[in-house]
Amino acid sequence: MTATGPAGAGGSLRPPLSVRRRRRALGVLLALLALLAPANAACGGPATAPAPEPDRSRPLIVASDADLTAGGQPGVRRALIDQWNRRNPDRPARLVELPSASDEQRSELIGAFQSGTAAYDVVNLDISWIAEFADSGLLRPLDPALVDGDFLRQAADAGRWKGRTYAVPFNTDVGLLYYRTDDLAKAGRRPADLRGYAKIGDLLADVRPLGHAAYTTQLRAYEGLTVNTLETFWTAGVELVDGDGRYIGTEDGLREGLDELGRLGAANNLNPESLEADESVTLAQFTEGQSVLMRNWPYAYNRLDAALAPGVRFGVARLPGVAALGGQSLGVAATSDRPGDAADLIRFLTGRGAQHALLSAGFAPARRSAYGAGDVNCDDPHDPRAWFYDRPAGRGSEPSPSPSAATPGYTTLLWCALQAARARPATAHYVTFTRVLQREVHGMLAAHRSADASAERLGGRLGRALGGRGPG
Repeated sequence: MTATGPAGAGGSLRPPLSVRRRRRALGVLLALLALLAPANAACGGPATAPAPEPDRSRPLIVASDADLTAGGQPGVRRALIDQWNRRNPDRPARLVELPSASDEQRSELIGAFQSGTAAYDVVNLDISWIAEFADSGLLRPLDPALVDGDFLRQAADAGRWKGRTYAVPFNTDVGLLYYRTDDLAKAGRRPADLRGYAKIGDLLADVRPLGHAAYTTQLRAYEGLTVNTLETFWTAGVELVDGDGRYIGTEDGLREGLDELGRLGAANNLNPESLEADESVTLAQFTEGQSVLMRNWPYAYNRLDAALAPGVRFGVARLPGVAALGGQSLGVAATSDRPGDAADLIRFLTGRGAQHALLSAGFAPARRSAYGAGDVNCDDPHDPRAWFYDRPAGRGSEPSPSPSAATPGYTTLLWCALQAARARPATAHYVTFTRVLQREVHGMLAAHRSADASAERLGGRLGRALGGRGPG
């Protein structure tokens, strides 16, 4: 006989007290689990929950900046969305235009994403924002096959972040030098002479117009000033940011770049309104004959072609030195519940047919095939096609039936300018970086200060900005 405890009154065996307590605790636990099981089954878990059905009752929403080429008309982007809708009636899309100022566009997009109120599926982003949006988890990674070898390399690279593709080039952009042909001749220069200058400051020192400022550009404290500053710095051989987004500038380099930028205003070469001008203001100044030369983007070509009086000749050349790459790329919002449809829409908007339409409207397409540049050697200093295009005189006050921006001479020049363009720094902290640069540089130019004090202040502030520590 085996005894496990003392004999009870009926002669049965009872377990020890410690065993009985463990059994009671186990029973309570099992009962609780039984009660909780239905609730868990109803709620489900993140690993097993079925994905919510996408809302196909609404159109795909495309958020984009205003179309500067449209001149108050609906514009080519809206026309492309309409074309998509005709081809895809079961998956319509709707274009939502954001504020025209780039800082306001970014603020509206980020505010909508962070508040959870964003209904965007596709976002058209300035290429300098892609790293920030991707790093913050606001964009979905895309199939790299969406970006094929026909895209401009620099534009394609701008859509990648930490080895993944987040955006596909839609339209690109590059700084160009516009000139009034007859006024340039009065200043003692021919269009062919423009390719002989390494820096814009050198060119301005040689152009002595009568009754005009020599040059107008964008120096208001916004992104246009950053672009002008970076172009001047790069042309002078001054580097501020490395490929990993780290600050590598030096005080001597900053001083050299700022000195070169200050040359723009020397000897009354610069239209003084440039200090508070954006692209639209400089375009108006040039159209009205207030300057001989203008730095602007490709959209200005068709606008000038329509606005200048009959007989007024103008042309366009590559900027002396290094020109900055601009443009926008299309990404899929991380909050979109229809990423597949959104990617299909991006594939359509960045396809070859759409890119040809962008060129005719005055945008710079991101695909080589849109330009028909053939075998032109963009580095050949003796091939004028690679360096300037002198527009024939006087198309009149109305846009021509065949848009001038699609003319072969201009498109060849534009492609060569894009080939040599350089993208702004890729960093998740670009916005802080650019605001620091704008504030200091604009203050220096407006007050006509020397570069020394600004160079001393800028170094530490840019380093902190690129390190994500605020402007300081």
